[in-house]
Amino acid sequence: MIGRLAAAPVFAAAALAAGCAVAAEPVVVYDVKAGDSLYALAGRYFIRLSDYREVQRRNHVRQPRRMPVGLKLEVPTRVLRTEPVEARLGAFRGPVNVSTAGRAAAASAGLLVREGDLVATGANAFARIDMPDGSRVALPSQSRVRVERLRRTLLTGAVDRAFVVEAGRGESTVTPLPTPQDRYIVRTPMSVSAVRGTEFHVRYDPERHSAATEVVSGLVAVTADQDRSASVPAAYGVAVGASGALHPTPLPAAPALLRPDKAQDEPKVVFDVAPVAEARGYRIRLAADAGFLDAFAEATADGPQVVFEGVPDGDYFARVSVIGPEDLEGMPRTYAFERFLNTLDLSPMATSKRGRERRYLFRWTAGGNGERTYRYQLSRDGAATPVVDEAGLSETQITVTDLPPGAYVWRVMSRTFAKGRHIDKWSPPQTFQIGR
Repeated sequence: MIGRLAAAPVFAAAALAAGCAVAAEPVVVYDVKAGDSLYALAGRYFIRLSDYREVQRRNHVRQPRRMPVGLKLEVPTRVLRTEPVEARLGAFRGPVNVSTAGRAAAASAGLLVREGDLVATGANAFARIDMPDGSRVALPSQSRVRVERLRRTLLTGAVDRAFVVEAGRGESTVTPLPTPQDRYIVRTPMSVSAVRGTEFHVRYDPERHSAATEVVSGLVAVTADQDRSASVPAAYGVAVGASGALHPTPLPAAPALLRPDKAQDEPKVVFDVAPVAEARGYRIRLAADAGFLDAFAEATADGPQVVFEGVPDGDYFARVSVIGPEDLEGMPRTYAFERFLNTLDLSPMATSKRGRERRYLFRWTAGGNGERTYRYQLSRDGAATPVVDEAGLSETQITVTDLPPGAYVWRVMSRTFAKGRHIDKWSPPQTFQIGR
């Protein structure tokens, strides 16, 4: 059913909410210009020519062929002709489906997205719906968003866009709407979020029957039903349950990464977040760009360490946030990082004997791209000066003979030439004992 949110200095919106009564019929206001007549307007902009009579009665127009310039003509939106607004599938990664009338189409960059289409992301997948004015909706993994309305009203040029988050999250970045008639709303089965230019996230969990809106910037009008609504400012969020008032709650502050400049060179990319009191979880998203238009991975952890696997080499950005009370996700903080796989692992030392000669074989393995040389060091445990220090090795092994009894420590450094520079990495030391 249809309700209306009154215009405010920052935003104006018409909101849809299940269970609300009809408060007022949606209308647009048209300023009459020189030469306008109701007949001409009806012929160009109304669905039926005869609709001019209803508009005439509603506005008490005596002469439909001549109207005073500047007259503010109220026209019900239901009588106005509209045309579709284009939207397309932008960047996407992983399993993404776009269904039209129940038929799934293979996701492809630039795929036209129409009213009624359902965009769904699978595990560790992302998709983005792009609109001509630069507004966009991003879908993290395990999300479903239906395009409910993409329309332009011919009379005013106003654009009406509505999306339904059926599961997971829809993250909107909305270019400021130029006129009060323009509309951008995101619904769930439990709530409506309406804006005029902002960044906000809408979440819906069908199993728990809960919804939430989190506002990063701007102001969002959230409606649950006829008696429950709230204006949610930036850095606040609101959780929507089956009952109870809507109380905007401050979002958790943006967290900090510990050692944000550490080399991400191991098989797993690991981020350590500074612990936050009362945090229910930590979420990190990875993208190839600082604006997160090309996000490609997301992970959530109960504790302050978040781990990713299978991240290829490259320069990336990590967006870190905290999941706080009522499962509201907090304000994000973005870090740049370099991913360069560069592993170095030591094998256990092996011994053999040839005649009276005792041989000690030291082996190691390295992984990642680039050309490598190695430096091997062997020291008496506790000694500052190595017994053996060999640099420029091309093989991943070295043999040392006839070591006297005692405790030893050995380690290896790999020197990799990649990206126009040398990257040095020492292995953790390994100890061993030679008896008499």
